[in-house]
Amino acid sequence: MTLSHEDKLILSSIKINPSVSELEQIDNLILEVKDWDYLTKTIIDRGIAPLLFKKLPALKNSSLIPDAVQAKLQQTYYITISRGTLLLNYFQQIAKEFSNQGIPVIALKGVYLSENLYHDIGLRQFSDIDLLVHEEDGERCLDILRNLGYRAVSALKLSEFVSSQFDIVHYTPMVLHGVSIEIHIKLHRKGEKYNLLTSEVWKNAMPVTVNKCNVLALENNDLLIHLCAHLDKHFQVGKVQFTCLSDITNVLNENVEGFDWGAFTASCRLYKSEEVIFKYIVLVNKYMNAPVPIDVINKYSYLLTEETEQQFFKYLKGVGSSGTISLSSHFYYLKEVRTFSNKVRYLLGVLFPPKDFMIERYKVKYSSLVVFYYPLRWTEGIRGVVFHLKKSWNK
Repeated sequence: MTLSHEDKLILSSIKINPSVSELEQIDNLILEVKDWDYLTKTIIDRGIAPLLFKKLPALKNSSLIPDAVQAKLQQTYYITISRGTLLLNYFQQIAKEFSNQGIPVIALKGVYLSENLYHDIGLRQFSDIDLLVHEEDGERCLDILRNLGYRAVSALKLSEFVSSQFDIVHYTPMVLHGVSIEIHIKLHRKGEKYNLLTSEVWKNAMPVTVNKCNVLALENNDLLIHLCAHLDKHFQVGKVQFTCLSDITNVLNENVEGFDWGAFTASCRLYKSEEVIFKYIVLVNKYMNAPVPIDVINKYSYLLTEETEQQFFKYLKGVGSSGTISLSSHFYYLKEVRTFSNKVRYLLGVLFPPKDFMIERYKVKYSSLVVFYYPLRWTEGIRGVVFHLKKSWNK
């Protein structure tokens, strides 16, 4: 699978502050676009439309972009501002309440990056608020949110037993007036290939201001590592968020002067994440022109496999993965389940989930038909095993 001119234009639009030559590349690609409908839908769906919209005044060929396309880019930008403003206002209220109770908070992902990396909340889409707190403060944070009117949104579970096998990374989202808050006490679940040490992350955290509130943020190396690890989690289950690719590219581009690759590599090794992280560093360098030293690329280029690139192309074009990959992750985490009998219970919970879960997962219109969807799930399970084994053999 190769990239079309439309795809290349979308990827070339990701940088907040492109160079003169990169703007010229966008201008040249505009001349080659044949399918404006595809470009418009894809760039909006991938969350990159606002970034192209803000570049229009700097482009010589922007007048060649159809008016209807420019209007949709503009609309997406202002919708992003509206949603971002709403979320930041709710964040401000929450951050002040936590501060009054002496609870330190690390602002994660969009709520931090929209102001502090993009410097324009219309450029970075985010749909909820992610906050990291100390584990001992987690329940207190939930109590504060309840007092503010937030309520937990119940999520369908495979089974109580399957759910009990995982440690808590974040609590059930708390929602008020359509605004969702996720309180994290860790950055990932146990059993991952890496180990982002929470104690180290807190030690490195730096003071920042988000919507006039004094909070904390991940130190730049930790930020980049977390973004790559978060991308990997979604990449493996077929739910890639292109905003994450944009974040990684722009963290590198905005910090190109003085970025300490030696210190960054040391942090990756400390977190046992070197291979996972540098795979995506190589990816954003190759397809989004993120600035990475050639010696780093030469050292880690082997990590970017053809399979990963093909997955990336599919995600760019909006082709998500089937339940096969999603189910395969359960086989990866199965090794964390102790005793043979518990492993059997876990597998049964995955392959025979409750009726409500099946209806939601497979969009079953009539509950009486649920029984016919179990063979589909078992087939996905078998494919998941094959997928998992294939990945293991290729390592």
